[in-house]
Amino acid sequence: MDFTDGYSENSLLHDDILENNPNMIVVKSISKSYGVPGLRLGVMASSNTPYINYMKKDVSIWNINSFAEFYLQIFGKYQSDYDKACQKFIVERKRFAEQLSSIDFLRVIPSQANYFLCEVTKKFTSTELAKDLLNKYNILIKDCQTKNGLQNKNYVRIAIRNKKDNDRLIEVLNSL
Repeated sequence: MDFTDGYSENSLLHDDILENNPNMIVVKSISKSYGVPGLRLGVMASSNTPYINYMKKDVSIWNINSFAEFYLQIFGKYQSDYDKACQKFIVERKRFAEQLSSIDFLRVIPSQANYFLCEVTKKFTSTELAKDLLNKYNILIKDCQTKNGLQNKNYVRIAIRNKKDNDRLIEVLNSL
């Protein structure tokens, strides 16, 4: 949700939404949203008090390590910076989508995430494209051949990075 256009209005983590939907449970990965992989942090929210009590009583709570504990102590301090970074990201995603769409052998699937799913329509298989980019240009994209539902289809996943990295990928793709 944090990467979507209008992300602050898109969240289900609002008391009124939770209270109006007592059977809804919202799970959010802090690790993914805030770009801190390995900390294994997340939240669960619901207005369903019996279910929350069940979770507190019957589900083991994993201990968190000192890195995760420290992160929880400081992450609120950087919320404003995070919001600004999300806005910059949304602008870069739009720009990058336009550039990727100009590559004649890619069909870009619209995205609200931090990556694009692209169909490789000609010239290469998804596997060939991913291998060439890695071996010849040291650029890593994900060949989606092993993803459920995408086997034997030519799809790749391309992460949205900073302007410099995105421009380099576009330059290389244009050269192919």
